[in-house]
Amino acid sequence: TENYEEEAGNYKIREQITAGYLRFDQKLGKRLSATLGLRVERTDLKTSGYNVEVTDDESTMKPTGDFKNHYTDLLPSLLLKYKYSDDGSLRASVTKTISRPKYSALIANKIFNISDEEATIGDPNTKPAKAVNVDLSLDHYFKSVGLVSLGLFYKDIKNVNVEWSSNKYLGSDLGLTGENAEKQFKVEQNINAYDARVLGVEVAYQRDFGFISPALKCLGFYGNYTYTHSTTRNFNERLGIKDGDDVKVAGSPEHTANASMFFEKSGINLRLSYNYASVFIDQMSTSRALDRYYDKVGYLDLNASYTWGKKTKFTVYANANNLLNQPLRYYQGEKNRTMQVEYY
Repeated sequence: TENYEEEAGNYKIREQITAGYLRFDQKLGKRLSATLGLRVERTDLKTSGYNVEVTDDESTMKPTGDFKNHYTDLLPSLLLKYKYSDDGSLRASVTKTISRPKYSALIANKIFNISDEEATIGDPNTKPAKAVNVDLSLDHYFKSVGLVSLGLFYKDIKNVNVEWSSNKYLGSDLGLTGENAEKQFKVEQNINAYDARVLGVEVAYQRDFGFISPALKCLGFYGNYTYTHSTTRNFNERLGIKDGDDVKVAGSPEHTANASMFFEKSGINLRLSYNYASVFIDQMSTSRALDRYYDKVGYLDLNASYTWGKKTKFTVYANANNLLNQPLRYYQGEKNRTMQVEYY
């Protein structure tokens, strides 16, 4: 028998992006250079999918027909680079960028599981997120192999795309008729949720230990840390935002860090890595108590390989992942309200 709910995941989408750009490079003295650019992108979109109703007794699947959308974006940029010495440089840039919704969010389909009272809805009119970005960075290279960098960034983003969920929609509001019109459905949809401002700082350091002793050149360290502060405004009314709600940007952890120790000598390559990300909102709902959070994670991995041979190279390798047995965990609203836990 056909599984209509699975078949509803089939869709057609044709996205054609036609782009062109102008670029101007200019030296502004011995140490300062500038790059001025303008990119023009024309996006043409054509989508089609299926509207599906799945019941215990009978299921239906009807095509949505074709939906078209098109838009043009001007994406200017200005980049400045100041080389203060042979080993280091300062960079500054102002750019405008675009991030389009995922394809599945742009299909005009409605998938109803009548028995479970769940619905998944797409919208071809979902807008892409657009951002104005300001970046400042300093990079310094060591005489031996190594680098230290410091960066500051600011983003002003319009039409942030967020996964949204609600259990308050009547079937009649979603286009259902008959006895299903009075049922209350849990709806999942990608929406333009809000505008956002993001401010952050990032630092990175990489160097082998040869500066301590030549015998330690085979040992090294790499690490980076990013702090991100975000604020949101101009909320979509479906989010149920109240005055005083502190809503962070979905998918953006406040703290992320990576550290790695490595050993490289005589074909042997060992690397011990730790990756950390703090908690962040994964999916929003009609109130903050129902928002889904991705809990903080810390992964420790060990990678090893050995390469030998002169004319013909051979490599054997082994990886040991998640040595700390870090679970993947979601919670709802508050940390003690577990929604899902998976161990690997």
